[in-house]
Amino acid sequence: MQWVDTAPTQLRQAATVDLRTGDAVIVLDRVGTCIGVDDGLEPIVGIDAAHLLGRSLIHEQWRWCEPDGRPVGEQDSPVTRALASGEPVEHRVLGLEAVGQFAWVEVSAHPLRAEDGSVDGVATSLRDVSQTPQGRAATAGMAGSLRLLASASAADEARFRTLAENSADVLFQTDIVGRCVWVSPSLGDVLGLAPEEVLGQSLVRLLHPSDREIANERRMVALAESGGGHDRVELRYATGAGTWRWMSVVSRPLRDPTGRVVGAVSALHDIQDEVQRRDESLYRAGRDPLTGLLDRDAGRHALTKALVAVHGTDRLVGVLLVDIDGLERLNLEHGTPAGDLAITHVAAVLTAHLRATDSVARLGADDFLVVLSSLAAPDHAERRAQSLLELVAAPRVGSPSVRVSIGVAVDDGTTAAVDVLRRADVGLLHAKEAGGGQVRV
Repeated sequence: MQWVDTAPTQLRQAATVDLRTGDAVIVLDRVGTCIGVDDGLEPIVGIDAAHLLGRSLIHEQWRWCEPDGRPVGEQDSPVTRALASGEPVEHRVLGLEAVGQFAWVEVSAHPLRAEDGSVDGVATSLRDVSQTPQGRAATAGMAGSLRLLASASAADEARFRTLAENSADVLFQTDIVGRCVWVSPSLGDVLGLAPEEVLGQSLVRLLHPSDREIANERRMVALAESGGGHDRVELRYATGAGTWRWMSVVSRPLRDPTGRVVGAVSALHDIQDEVQRRDESLYRAGRDPLTGLLDRDAGRHALTKALVAVHGTDRLVGVLLVDIDGLERLNLEHGTPAGDLAITHVAAVLTAHLRATDSVARLGADDFLVVLSSLAAPDHAERRAQSLLELVAAPRVGSPSVRVSIGVAVDDGTTAAVDVLRRADVGLLHAKEAGGGQVRV
């Protein structure tokens, strides 16, 4: 057993006496906070035992249900009953879903008493019975409740299945705890998965890890007793090829003839191409079409952002204004394509030899802005500029040589971006006046 340091001695002793050996054990104080837990709990709930210490057992990612699929309310849980009545609740079989995995568990909750006889906590034992006759009976009961959906109108059910089986979208039918009980044949065409790979499994495992929390929140809304359908959400699903595919998902609850929620139907529409087009549009916005670098406005925004980031710290921002020497003459002597090659060559050198945290923008026909973020010393910017100048001028087989001039400015974030650019432009002017192919601060 692992305990919080403040766990009372009498609760530790009482828990040891009251519980059967071999069970997963969790001990709560009178307000439901976990003060003791053993490692046997992790295989059942998928959460490290130490993570639960000091937390409420009624965790936002836990969901309990009866064998017929009905959700267990907080007031009806074994823990709450034992705390309220002072009487043990023993051998109750419930479904438990936690962080994407499901198990049928036999739950026993034993009230723990203080020295004066009052209930001071509860010791709860959990035993996984999923593979026992009890667990199989519970699964059969839940499936029976779900089948009641079709009894009201067999014709409607048949029409739904005919529509689904001829749809290009993927349709999932899940039970109350999120396990797939039916999937449309289009699963293979869209996600490259076979039905047997998902039937009987929680659909959470198909989701990208970053999307699981929002998906779980939306499912809880759909399964609420008073809930209806909800707006669509965009989620990434695993494919049989080992990649992720964006899908637009709409879910609605399924109810039995009495109106009780017993599951859900979710429709997945493939939007991978749409998302890619959106991403490409966002990328192109603020980009120079020839080089793919940031354009003038985006470059100035990057400089402003870098200056704000270092303000009040011991770091500096370096600004390099890079101008291609003789680009107009190169265009006249060798043609515009040669000039474009010189521009893309400079852009490639700048991006290839800078850090991921630095920014490069094309400001005009032959000039570039380089923002060096978070420099430790002023001379680092000048040294970086000298290195770039030499790399650009390195001979290229079959192409005219290219030479640049570079003006340098360094700031601690206390100066406006326009003024820092003006200082770098003065350095660039001095480099040009000195004959070009040089660095000036």
